[in-house]
Amino acid sequence: MNSETLARELGDRMNEVVPPGIRISAEGDMLVFRSDFDTGTSGSYACQWLHQGTGILAERVREACRRAFSDLQDFVDEKTTEPWPGRRTPPNPNARIENGSVIIWFGDEQAPDLVMPPLLLDEH
Repeated sequence: MNSETLARELGDRMNEVVPPGIRISAEGDMLVFRSDFDTGTSGSYACQWLHQGTGILAERVREACRRAFSDLQDFVDEKTTEPWPGRRTPPNPNARIENGSVIIWFGDEQAPDLVMPPLLLDEH
């Protein structure tokens, strides 16, 4: 998996779960966040962690996913002025490797606020 593929995969998953008025696109290996609430954009370079991080590729992908969702959460919270995806406070994003996939969730692993579709490591 390369950083551009990861950005596209994460952007697709993000667009499935963000509140209305928030859009995500991949431009190279950067995730670009836009909102209907204003004309500004923000971005995440988390996918570049594949090049900057150390360790095995699967762990770098896992950490890039966690960082990207943390960046998205900050953007959504700021633009909507609501905690996302939580109800009172923003839950922490987490990620783990399981059976050749990255599992991404927000909040307590036993009772998550949001779970993303798995990102398969070996298909890319």
